[in-house]
Amino acid sequence: MITTMGWLGSAAAYIPIAAYVLNNQDAEMIRSAIQVMSLVANLIVVPVAFASLLTGVVLSLGTKWGLFRHYWIFLKLLFTVIAVFMLVAYIQELSHAASIASKSTLSSTDISILKDTIHIVHPSGGLLIVLVATVLSVYKPKGMTRYGWRKQLENKSSTEPYTTPRWIKIVGSAVIVLLLLIAAAALK
Repeated sequence: MITTMGWLGSAAAYIPIAAYVLNNQDAEMIRSAIQVMSLVANLIVVPVAFASLLTGVVLSLGTKWGLFRHYWIFLKLLFTVIAVFMLVAYIQELSHAASIASKSTLSSTDISILKDTIHIVHPSGGLLIVLVATVLSVYKPKGMTRYGWRKQLENKSSTEPYTTPRWIKIVGSAVIVLLLLIAAAALK
């Protein structure tokens, strides 16, 4: 959930820069904004998106919720995968725009490519999908899959209470420590 919030925040901060590019006429400012967008997307948004996907899968596999036991978790996984694919597709377009922005002089065609609405459409769509996934994880709508019902019946017949597997606790602790180290390094 923490990485998803990081993804939401970085994507939300990215959109005003894209809006600035679309509404600006100064070639130098557009060039600079595209380069900033490329840095933000490649160094913040993409790593946090993949971390969100990875931690979501690991955490769901290591808890009683499971990955395929509840519809909301499956939908959240599906939405997150779609958002990551959208992001990867957009990064290719952004890399092309950043290579154009790095030219010493920009033609009117170059400026029109840099001011493409894709810079606001893709991030906005991704942000919307991640918001829906976040709402699902907060409200946790009822509804179990057939697999979930089967597992629930198996667990009821078992007398052992559910406990989080030790490997999940170790991996979770390692991820938290790693994220804290990265945050500390970024602040220096």
